[in-house]
Amino acid sequence: MSGTPDEPDVPLTVALAEYEHLRELSRAVQDQSAARFTFFLAVASTATAVSAGLVTTGTPAGRFGPVVLAGLGVLVLLLGISVFARQVELNDRGRRYAVAATVLRTYLARRAGDVAPYLMLPTLDDSGPFVPEPFRRHWFRDLVSQAGMIGLVNSVLAAFAAALVAAWTGPAWWGAMAAVVVLPASTALHLRVVRRRVARSAARVGAVLTSRPALAVQPPRTGRSDDREAGGDERAPSPATAP
Repeated sequence: MSGTPDEPDVPLTVALAEYEHLRELSRAVQDQSAARFTFFLAVASTATAVSAGLVTTGTPAGRFGPVVLAGLGVLVLLLGISVFARQVELNDRGRRYAVAATVLRTYLARRAGDVAPYLMLPTLDDSGPFVPEPFRRHWFRDLVSQAGMIGLVNSVLAAFAAALVAAWTGPAWWGAMAAVVVLPASTALHLRVVRRRVARSAARVGAVLTSRPALAVQPPRTGRSDDREAGGDERAPSPATAP
């Protein structure tokens, strides 16, 4: 119910405040994700440079060299697993915030029918499947995401470690075979974790949307669908009525 000139419109005030809060939360998630990804890349690059320096200079000599290299690898791998898990969580929050913003945008669009045709971001009333795209993704997009790239680096480290162990205990070709097996298997495991989290989030959001009758798709207001299909003024004459 809209407020009178002497009385504030409480529903609209609450909706706008919540929408702004969601914007701040989404921005915070993006900043945290970028910071963690940059930190992990910096640590991994530094460990790689140190390892290359140890290998080329031959220090420390003797049995301590492999121990130092193994320690650096384990450190980066443990950090990678931790950052990967946190990155998956942050991505999940970002998707839920995006859907929540879409729901509020739908409410605002329904309140202002004259403005709705000019909203380019999707609402629940737009045609087609549930438009907030973050739940409908190709597997390659998940692979090249920040969480996917961290998982790929983890997989390379795991494959390298497996190759070293196999080559140490047997012929050299054992190491190559171990790397060939471990790299795709570890990559697929990381990717599966990402996609399972996306599917679980989609199921939860879908349950909420279907349990709230107010969020049911409403038929488009007069002129909205015509505007989007014709790309112009709803008063433009049709070919059948044009002189």
